[in-house]
Amino acid sequence: MLKNINYIIILVLIFIRVTHAEPFSFKNKNLEIELLVEKEKINLIKFKYTLNRSNDVQGTLEIKNESAIFELNSKFLDYKIISLMIPKSKKTKNKKVIINWTVDKLKISKNYNLNKVKIKIIYKGKFEKLFIEDEKNNFSFSISPNDGKFNLVGYSNNAGEILAAKNITKDIVGGSLFIKGKYNSKNNYKLILTVDNFEIKEKTKFDTLIKSTRFFDLVSIAGSSQNSFSHMEVPISKKNNIIYIEDAFIEGGLVGFTFAGTHNVKSKITNIDGFYGPLYLFDKYVDDIPLLNNLLTNKKNEGLLGANFSVKKVNTETSVTINPLSLVTPGKTKRIFKIFNFLKRNPDTNQE
Repeated sequence: MLKNINYIIILVLIFIRVTHAEPFSFKNKNLEIELLVEKEKINLIKFKYTLNRSNDVQGTLEIKNESAIFELNSKFLDYKIISLMIPKSKKTKNKKVIINWTVDKLKISKNYNLNKVKIKIIYKGKFEKLFIEDEKNNFSFSISPNDGKFNLVGYSNNAGEILAAKNITKDIVGGSLFIKGKYNSKNNYKLILTVDNFEIKEKTKFDTLIKSTRFFDLVSIAGSSQNSFSHMEVPISKKNNIIYIEDAFIEGGLVGFTFAGTHNVKSKITNIDGFYGPLYLFDKYVDDIPLLNNLLTNKKNEGLLGANFSVKKVNTETSVTINPLSLVTPGKTKRIFKIFNFLKRNPDTNQE
């Protein structure tokens, strides 16, 4: 299905390069196209393209000296098609591409659709402006200029579906997603991704990780096991083909994670290392609880006991290694204090 839209993209790219042309029209079962010519040059392309019963794109392409302007609308569309329509930097450095697109129903997944979506894109070598928003503000994302730099802001009321659609992780259910950062290009940006009030899917690698260290979580020992978390904060930056995760953390129930690592976009290899332990470790009052102090800290080395873990992902294969009872290494102490600082800033955070 997604390959079919390449036909119209190829046609458009050919027409943009044509210097002399005559009026032309074509129609078959899936495609209608009409070329309008002025002074032997194409200045407007009208088209209607039906990929299948569920996906359609129609509109116009106006060609000017310095820009190509798309005015598009769709009744139903898979979000992946939008990424195919976004131009590549090597092909658009000398021409500005402007896309205005309205979509009645945008399919994120089989369980999640957005209605009445408006899309605005201005692109010349990189995004000069990008804006996506649905009618009810369930999802919004924008890249916009500000004092010579570009702000990146995003929101979704269903973090799990958005993160899965972008192939970031398929292990989260629900949650509110917030993104805020700076954008220079697709290979150079820096942002903080946060998710509030989410769950980890059962029978996933990360669910296994949680259960392997569940002896720390007194709530789950006393009652039924639960995988709910209140807050996740992930600082992300990208330079060239490497995505860096620095001092990220997750907290909820009576436990917390800290983690950091890298993802290589070209090799599709991800390496993450982290620490998992009870939130008592991040509480300034741990010294006032003798039993926990003696059980969870090592006075000789002034370390904290928890579970060190590492995650390696190559393409779609993920492996998780756990050391269930280990000392916090010095490099991870910094991350633990990030959770401590967060809890101090947000004393009313839900500790389910």
